[in-house]
Amino acid sequence: MWTIISILALKNAVILYWNRSRDFARDYVDNEKAPIRHIVAISCYKEPVDLIARSIQTMADQTLVHRITMVISFEQKTPDKEKKCEILNEMFEKCGFERMIFTIHPYGMENEIPGKCSNSNYGLRTAIKEIDITDDEMDNILVTTCDADSKFPPQYTAALSSKYLKENRPALSTIYQLPLFYNWKLDSLSFATRVTGLLRSFLILAKKGDFVHPGYQMDNIICLIRWMGVMQRRLRISMIPVPVLSGPTS
Repeated sequence: MWTIISILALKNAVILYWNRSRDFARDYVDNEKAPIRHIVAISCYKEPVDLIARSIQTMADQTLVHRITMVISFEQKTPDKEKKCEILNEMFEKCGFERMIFTIHPYGMENEIPGKCSNSNYGLRTAIKEIDITDDEMDNILVTTCDADSKFPPQYTAALSSKYLKENRPALSTIYQLPLFYNWKLDSLSFATRVTGLLRSFLILAKKGDFVHPGYQMDNIICLIRWMGVMQRRLRISMIPVPVLSGPTS
């Protein structure tokens, strides 16, 4: 088993190396029938505002930043949440995002428990209402959910769009995932703190699966199981050939 794992890990490392300098936008920008847009939802609670800002900055540095709607979701019990929203809005309102949306997830909503799932669920639903997306646009919009300590490479949204179009827009059958690297003082942490995930998906699949179930804590495996039940089929997980850095907050 460990031999197979090692071979697959080496294969992925080679793929990342081959694509380290690739301009993914050149693969499709001039040929796409409709622009691929992105909704990036970052879930926050008590993280320092400078940590959240560093993560958002990696989205502001994207080569396709003008196609990104940035959704920043706080909890009602987050200390100084209004001040944090004000600081972040001032820092990034002119960075080029298509739009920025701040949401405050109310505490004590029925059939919910506090955590990543309920926060993401509320943030995405609020954002979709504000953006007013039509059903015809659904398969042209890709959704990324992440933690407040995730750092994306500048080519992330371009790489995701490129892979999605290359695979002929598999909006109801595929979830995309980056290789997740933990290197924030990793040597000093226990194994358990390293096991977290990020989820990449599509708005149309999220809508059919009723977004993120608010009765769970973490959204990655729950979304996969829930959406497979809705679609009555296995969902394929496809690798995006760029890495993401994540700090150990779980």
